[in-house]
Amino acid sequence: MEERVTRAQSDFTVYYESFKGLTAQQKDNFAIKYDHSIRVAELCFSLALKLGWTEEQQSLAYCTGLFHDIGRFSQLLEFDTFHDSKSVDHAEYSVKVLSEEAYLAAFTEEQQTAILEAIRYHNKRELPRELSASGAELAKLLRDADKLDILKVLTDYYTQPRSTPNHTLTWEMPAGTAVTKAVAKQVLAGELVNKELVANQMDIKIMQLSWVFDLNFKPSFKLLMEKRFTEKIYGTLPKNDTVIQIYRTVKVYSENKVLS
Repeated sequence: MEERVTRAQSDFTVYYESFKGLTAQQKDNFAIKYDHSIRVAELCFSLALKLGWTEEQQSLAYCTGLFHDIGRFSQLLEFDTFHDSKSVDHAEYSVKVLSEEAYLAAFTEEQQTAILEAIRYHNKRELPRELSASGAELAKLLRDADKLDILKVLTDYYTQPRSTPNHTLTWEMPAGTAVTKAVAKQVLAGELVNKELVANQMDIKIMQLSWVFDLNFKPSFKLLMEKRFTEKIYGTLPKNDTVIQIYRTVKVYSENKVLS
């Protein structure tokens, strides 16, 4: 593997292991974020490979995925939560950590800028137009990989009815008996659901279905369909006209992206 990738893996693990005196719960949460980061890095690399990116670009993609949530560890220690709205923007915090450490020193200034741009905007609703060309492509790739891994975690959780309730995934919201009208309206219009409109756990799942409208690359859609992520989420929802219509909208959109 490319030397800079090997160095990044070592730096990330050393940083992760530098946090001492954690409680059992903190250790569990740290491990969740560590494992997620590794998987996202591997997904970024895999997608870059499928897209025909150069080896240099593949290395950039891997390291961007690896470091994209590095601010999560300090966020949890300082604020005892992963909720950005109750603490700090974890993407900005990740950029802060990377700016203070020397983990990107082996990359050129242009490459560092692209990596930091991708990380800074991986959790935002939209990408700003002023991003560099390489930063925008990396950001799109990271956003795809991040969503795909989160969908894996979510569908594993949703399809295990005996699993212990995870408030990080349910947002501590009521179960709900219907999809909020504003949420349904957005997804049926082919739009990414705004988090501020979400009022219950049904809305959360509908928002997750709407993530298909924010995927960027054909290999991402192929993986989405192969793993049946949207189908699994739909399977946990009550079947009424609104939910059925939403699922059909999402399914047709995804299928067309694979065939295009």
